[in-house]
Amino acid sequence: MNILSVKVNRAGGGKFQSRKRGNKTKDLNITSLIDILTILLVFMIKNISMDSTQKNAPEGMLLPTVVTTNDLIESGKAVYLKIYPDKILYGTESMEVGSVQDFLNRADIRNSLLRLLQMEARAITSSNSKPCLLIQADKDLPCLYITEFIKFSAQASFANIYFSAIHTDDKDEVLGL
Repeated sequence: MNILSVKVNRAGGGKFQSRKRGNKTKDLNITSLIDILTILLVFMIKNISMDSTQKNAPEGMLLPTVVTTNDLIESGKAVYLKIYPDKILYGTESMEVGSVQDFLNRADIRNSLLRLLQMEARAITSSNSKPCLLIQADKDLPCLYITEFIKFSAQASFANIYFSAIHTDDKDEVLGL
């Protein structure tokens, strides 16, 4: 039901004009709502603590650890492989074993490297330590080769495998030459 009111329009020569009531729209003021939501957010953030000391790992779960290269060198439990697209270097002496393509395609190179890794792993295990393998790979080496080395290293009974990337273009700097 529309209610009509009569309004005198004095500018229009005194003619009566009818208009509908209730067509005025009020603007919604949300400033106070935003203030309240901000206060609630502050209280929620303050009351929810994400302190890592309060979190306990489930039983049997081993969290990842960080080991520096110096720690590995001093422990004597690490075997090193440096992998470049054109050559593979073994041990701290950087003995050249062959290329990555030779490793994938030639069984004799794979077998000789496997024997070296197994021999090192047995020597480390005999001293009541867990053998670990440190693979240093060139930053441009495709992941396919790294995956093959991981599968290969599992055959040699290494308990831990650590990875690092060589980010320099100067190979002599890394090799110490």
